[in-house]
Amino acid sequence: MSWKESKVSQTIWHFFKIDKPESFKTEYNDPTVDRDRRAKKTSKYDKYNFLKAFDWYPRHYSPYERKFLMKFDATILFFLCASFYTKYLDNSNVGSAYVSGLKTDLNLHGNELNYFNTCYTVGYALFQIPITLLITKPHFSRHLLLFCELAWGMMTLANAYVTSAGQMYAIRFFVGVFEACSFPCTYVILSSYLTEEELFKRAGVYGAFATAGSASAGALQSQARKSLNGVMGLAGWRWQFIIDAVITFGIFLYGFFLFPGIPSSCKNFTVFSEDDMIFARKRLENKVAIPKQFTWESLRETVTTWQIYLASALWVLHHIGWYSNGAKLYMKSKPELYTIEQVTTWDSYMYCVGIPCAIFISPLCQYYGKIIPMHLVMVTAYFSCIVLIIWNVPNNMLIAAFFLEHPFLSGLAQVYYTWVATLCRDNVEKKAIVLSWIQALSYGINAFSIPLQYDVKDAPSFKKGYRINIGLIAGSHVVFLLIWFLERYDMKVCPKIAGKRHLNDSGILIEADIFEIDSDSIESIPYREIKSDDVVEHVSSRRNSD
Repeated sequence: MSWKESKVSQTIWHFFKIDKPESFKTEYNDPTVDRDRRAKKTSKYDKYNFLKAFDWYPRHYSPYERKFLMKFDATILFFLCASFYTKYLDNSNVGSAYVSGLKTDLNLHGNELNYFNTCYTVGYALFQIPITLLITKPHFSRHLLLFCELAWGMMTLANAYVTSAGQMYAIRFFVGVFEACSFPCTYVILSSYLTEEELFKRAGVYGAFATAGSASAGALQSQARKSLNGVMGLAGWRWQFIIDAVITFGIFLYGFFLFPGIPSSCKNFTVFSEDDMIFARKRLENKVAIPKQFTWESLRETVTTWQIYLASALWVLHHIGWYSNGAKLYMKSKPELYTIEQVTTWDSYMYCVGIPCAIFISPLCQYYGKIIPMHLVMVTAYFSCIVLIIWNVPNNMLIAAFFLEHPFLSGLAQVYYTWVATLCRDNVEKKAIVLSWIQALSYGINAFSIPLQYDVKDAPSFKKGYRINIGLIAGSHVVFLLIWFLERYDMKVCPKIAGKRHLNDSGILIEADIFEIDSDSIESIPYREIKSDDVVEHVSSRRNSD
């Protein structure tokens, strides 16, 4: 038996091969398995049972579907969550390292901390859209993400051996480049497996991993400073980057053996059988679009609909609110109250507030609607803004204000991004463009706005920065309400820029009743065969008559 025909070689090749979509079956190998859902039982008391918002495996799902979702959660979701954890661990490490010895060791005296973040942001923003578009293609959906994970780990490891600010600038740029696919690509992948309800339920956990990365950075930095400082001639802050890289390499191996890519590019892979992948594609038929060839038409559909513009405004305003190093710099300015270890530890405690916020707010927004949960969060945001503007308040109140930044930062981030993904469900390429564009735009604006708004020379009070911040929060509030309105009524008030998200692949209107279309005035068109042009013409005529 030749090497190519051996079982070992075939097993190894299984992890590198690229399946051809044209070879995929459309019917199950075992059609006798019951995969159909049962009728969903409802009760008038359901609205009082908030635990239903967190039911990942509903009882009306078939045993096969529940098992499939468990496989998905244990492999794909966990890999993406763990990868996201390391990204935020690294981002927080820079600020923690800065106050734990990096500033002294590299002889930094100016605004270098913000420039580190700027270099990272530029790399991240420039490569966001092209890498995210490539992920939707069968040849890249699995291997590109894994390559970026491995390369990112190597760049993170290089952070531990820098000797000058110039080296740090270059490394942070490439860290941004290889991280560019992480956040938007995750939502492209998740939304190719999950329904809108399932995505909202899991988005909170995904966001919690990011918050946990930020939260654990300070604690790990403190422990590294205590236990590893001087080991092998390396300062404690350098060991934190080494630890981060080691964790990343472990996550890469986990993904290499268990991450299959997106359903439209995978025939079968490790725990997922061929029937599992057929099921993954079938369960979302007519609910989300499947990847197609990127064309100018995809771009035209993107730029001629309202989603990309309002989503950009919402995400940018949310993303540039508050300064991630504000609490650390305040506590560092109070050596009589906080030691260096306490600075990083208390900063971790603040991020811990965001973990339950991320886990709970997104599912609750899906279950009860976004209005009430979002406005409760906004109350904490406005309170925090006002306290930081006043500034001359007791220390405990300032610390409380820093704590209360995180329901807005961590709790609403996944709500907004998941919301945008579902608003673009009609076109995978449009979804990839919008998700990557808003992320790139927010980071691009961050690259110059943060140094201007929060000049380190103005630390720790940042009078100008915190005044601007409350305007940004109020602006995000207004944009949220506008998107909430258009999500429900765009086919009535602006049908020509509503897009095709209300239609299936055949151009047939889905859930026509929510638009209150008067069937008497279009009797010649059957209810389930209303075309998009008919809706535009009908709605326009009604608006003119009104």
